[in-house]
Amino acid sequence: MLPSPAITDLQVKMEKAVDIIGRFNGAVVALSAGVDSSLVAALARRALGDRVVAVTALSESLAPGEMEVAQKTATKIGIRHIIAATDEVHNASYKANPSNRCYYCKDTLYRELRWQADKSGFEAVLDGTQLDDLAEIRPGLLAAREAGVRSPLAEAGFSKSEVRESARLLGLEVWDKPAMPCLSSRIPHGEEITVQKLSQVGEAESIVKRLSGARDIRVRHHGTVAAIEASQEDLPLFHDDNLMREVGEELRRIGFANVTLGPRRYPNRQRTVELGQDHLLPIVSTSSQ
Repeated sequence: MLPSPAITDLQVKMEKAVDIIGRFNGAVVALSAGVDSSLVAALARRALGDRVVAVTALSESLAPGEMEVAQKTATKIGIRHIIAATDEVHNASYKANPSNRCYYCKDTLYRELRWQADKSGFEAVLDGTQLDDLAEIRPGLLAAREAGVRSPLAEAGFSKSEVRESARLLGLEVWDKPAMPCLSSRIPHGEEITVQKLSQVGEAESIVKRLSGARDIRVRHHGTVAAIEASQEDLPLFHDDNLMREVGEELRRIGFANVTLGPRRYPNRQRTVELGQDHLLPIVSTSSQ
């Protein structure tokens, strides 16, 4: 059976990305646990063999379970993997949580990746930016441009849907994994980012996923209120009084007093969802009153 035109087009784009990467004298790939950077890592391994390394940043803003996914993906690809500790949460500009917070995070990341590249004698630093990202407001793209980071997926013309389908064709388990931005994105801009808040959010999301079985959720931090957001596919899972009672009890244990539930929102990188925007009224109160 002949391959479909869509698959042929993806193969052409993958070959183009491999060609772009192969021109570099070694590369470091910024590997998160997401599908975009995972595809870049797979194509870079194909293009450069052993002259490529994947680096995953470890900090308090990384969501629970993400490092394990990145490690598993790197093992699947057969690419050398380095875990590098970053300290963006201790940067005063980052902690202040301005609308361009992502710039300071990515600036820290790319400085670390450049250091890793220089240490290995590699020429390039690669990220997973694809065409759909370029249509959004992403302060981190400025940091990438300033650091000379290359984006082979965007350069080869990949859209997000094409990235997912290519990852599926290559057998990457993360091909349909929901996006998982850093935990700081759950805290409204202008409110200080602290390690305690990040830990609270990370634990809350782990609890909600474990109890509900949902894959694509956020728990936004609004002081004593935990605002749960679920995708349209996952939202029906929460229409269970017993589940919400149990969720409320568990979130109270880690410091929240009230819980709201609503559909997932998709703010851009310079906006965060404020409490009450497209949320239902609190359906669980875990206060002592």
